[in-house]
Amino acid sequence: MNKSYVQYIENTIRLNPVFVVGSGLSAGAGISGMGQLATYLIENVNTDKFRQEDSSQWEQIKTRLIKEEKGLEEALQDSGDAISNLLLKEIIQQTWCCISDDEQKLILEISNDNDPTGFSRYFKTFKNSTTDTIHIITTNYDHLIEWSASSSGWRIWDGFHEGTIGSLLPVSELNERMKNVSLVGKRPVTRKHQHIRIYKPHGSLSWFKFPDGQVKKVQGIGNHLVPRLGRVQITPTIVTPGIGKYLETHKEPYNIILSEMKQVLSSSKALVFLGFGFNDLHIQGNFDSILRNNSIKKVILARELSDNAKELIDSNKIKNYIAVQKLEQGSQIISDVIEPFITEEPEHWTFKELLNQAWGADINESRSV
Repeated sequence: MNKSYVQYIENTIRLNPVFVVGSGLSAGAGISGMGQLATYLIENVNTDKFRQEDSSQWEQIKTRLIKEEKGLEEALQDSGDAISNLLLKEIIQQTWCCISDDEQKLILEISNDNDPTGFSRYFKTFKNSTTDTIHIITTNYDHLIEWSASSSGWRIWDGFHEGTIGSLLPVSELNERMKNVSLVGKRPVTRKHQHIRIYKPHGSLSWFKFPDGQVKKVQGIGNHLVPRLGRVQITPTIVTPGIGKYLETHKEPYNIILSEMKQVLSSSKALVFLGFGFNDLHIQGNFDSILRNNSIKKVILARELSDNAKELIDSNKIKNYIAVQKLEQGSQIISDVIEPFITEEPEHWTFKELLNQAWGADINESRSV
């Protein structure tokens, strides 16, 4: 394998990079992507309680998805303010049901030491290091990263207190909670408990809004409880693609998450993008200047680089990077710091293979195949 390529990856991982994770990572693990989610919505959105204007608007969205072959985000965005609260609530609930059903099929795999994303290996390896904090930004609603961290012995902050039911936990209080004071001889030494900080600007499947307006994290709620949620007026709190995204993210907890996310990005030494399409302008705007910063290493992995990612590369708006995408049975490596090349070795565009390049093949993974 290209030595410069491997060395770049090794150096990036050593810098404890900030991860920016999009739907491509979860889709590779079995969570519905935009296309599958669109199909699910078409089949499951319940129009029985819709008014005439709601039904008409939903039919227009379906037309954009089916006949015009638009992506889900674009189809919903085109509706703008025309989407009523009733239709919006139904789309949010069905989106939640789709992703929730998908992730439940994976929790046993992760608890049984399988690693659908590659993060389990990453967390287990860094558990034995001096690294005390790993930062991950993700637009995904699912808990695959959190479950991988938990199974590897890491504590988790996602904006809320730990535990089955959690209220908002400010970073100032988190910093105090993560202090670990021990005696070295007679001298007190302060260290941090190892933990991941996961920033979810689009929300999470375990976030719910209560009748008094509070948003809490409540774990363990599955699709079987959806009818009861409605009766007690508790609603999922996720920002659906294309609808109300910019409005919702100005409210708690999203504004708090975004604020902390910006600070982490501003101090980052390296970035690793996993299945991230660069299609989300209100997220991407937070790291545009970092993309152009030639002193910060960047690795971009995707099954297929999005048009926006390609535009960033072609217009030289991203510096000091290696980008990898699938090409037939192999992988294409694009870069401004090493000579681009094509390898026939498969899956270099996956996080698992990235770690194989940095650390060698995962013995446990090969045994489980």
